[in-house]
Amino acid sequence: MFNTKMSQKGKLLALFVILSFAIAGLTIAVTFHSEQYAAAQTLNASQSPKYDPNYCFGSNVTKATCPTHQNAQNATDTVDCFKKIEETVTGAAQTENYTKSVQNFNSLISANSDIALINTAAAESNKPVNDMDGVWDLLKNQNMTRYDRQLVLDQVNILLTEAKPGFTTLQNDQLSLCITTELNSLGPTLNY
Repeated sequence: MFNTKMSQKGKLLALFVILSFAIAGLTIAVTFHSEQYAAAQTLNASQSPKYDPNYCFGSNVTKATCPTHQNAQNATDTVDCFKKIEETVTGAAQTENYTKSVQNFNSLISANSDIALINTAAAESNKPVNDMDGVWDLLKNQNMTRYDRQLVLDQVNILLTEAKPGFTTLQNDQLSLCITTELNSLGPTLNY
């Protein structure tokens, strides 16, 4: 083990001291990183908003206990999200890119086989879903379950990221949040 002239007791003692320092070092490193993680989690918790629309949508709460949008039954609520984000998050230099991204996003909806399948199988509708108005009608359909709605929302979020030339990260996040919030405002369906 060692090339020095040392007794077995000495070698064992030296090995024990080295292992003790190694364990102590690992303990300090883990404790340090754990404290940083806990501090970051506390900071994130204190900065996050009190209302998380994903929590509302994913729980068994009813419309009465979820924050609702004042125009909850308006057929164009999700389309209003696109107008609102354009007005609040999109600068003048980004307007053309944003408009092209919205147009491409709408064209992706009609080509999405998962939304079409949910529309025919879960909602039992033969009316095609070609744009966000169609998605909104699908989400309001009384045959939709919470799971069906979540599947549609997941597909919408995927299409937001696939739209070309592309939304900025802030636009994408704000659109997703707005659409989720509008969806939560619907409350449960008959099959919810």
